[in-house]
Amino acid sequence: MQASKCESVLFPDPDLPVIFHLDTLCFESKFTIHWQDNLELLYFIEGEANVQSGALCHKFQKDDIAVINNSHIHNIQAVTPICRYYCLLAERDFCQSLGAATDELCFGLRVRDPIARQYFDQIVEEMLTKKAYYQAAVRANLGGLLVHLCRNWLEEADFQNAKQDKKLYMVKTAIRYIREHMTENLTVESISTAVGFSKYYFCRTFKEMTGQTVIDYINATRCGFARWLLLSGRYNVSETAERSGFTNLSYFTKIYKKYMGQLPSQAGRQGPQSDSAILNTFI
Repeated sequence: MQASKCESVLFPDPDLPVIFHLDTLCFESKFTIHWQDNLELLYFIEGEANVQSGALCHKFQKDDIAVINNSHIHNIQAVTPICRYYCLLAERDFCQSLGAATDELCFGLRVRDPIARQYFDQIVEEMLTKKAYYQAAVRANLGGLLVHLCRNWLEEADFQNAKQDKKLYMVKTAIRYIREHMTENLTVESISTAVGFSKYYFCRTFKEMTGQTVIDYINATRCGFARWLLLSGRYNVSETAERSGFTNLSYFTKIYKKYMGQLPSQAGRQGPQSDSAILNTFI
């Protein structure tokens, strides 16, 4: 059985002010464009990937750290056969308690810094081993990492200017619209009309801010939802295609294989899974 192109292993701890997981991407696979209301840190441990955040795009390799600022649209695409990284979401309230109002700060996207790596290594070790007082250790090392980033990796917050805000607002509105209407007959024209911009400006800005065309994003979102339906075990391939917004079964099969790395029938062979087990398949 072919492996999924994206896998995520969550290390839950409701008593910590972080969400922490290990992500694996296969070649040319990517996480769907998204954004978080919290600071997001990616620590690469194997392979290489391109990370796009807004209009910026950098290649990341082992030991690099990506800092995704609050509310920044971003995606990650593997450029080697396997790419693995730890993802840490730091709650906004925790950051503010340290005096780091992350929704008002702008960090550099790519951090290559041995001190930052030491802090992250300690966080990873504590989260994986969970030795006595590990929660206190995670908080202490995360606090040290945030202070170090604030002192050494802040940049001018150019994303706050009116022009950039306009682009971010438009793209986020479009993404929400697509996710809400993905099972309907979506067109570039209908989406650009819904967000209130010309088709040309909308398409150009969407590609600039996300690294994907509008059609690519629609197809990727529909395929992610289709995988969720298939893994639930409740629908066959034909029913899944229809419920995911595809009107042609052969086209659905072709597009699904392109984005998910396997035929839809192969996903269904994995058998029914719980909602918690498939939560990360539809991002």
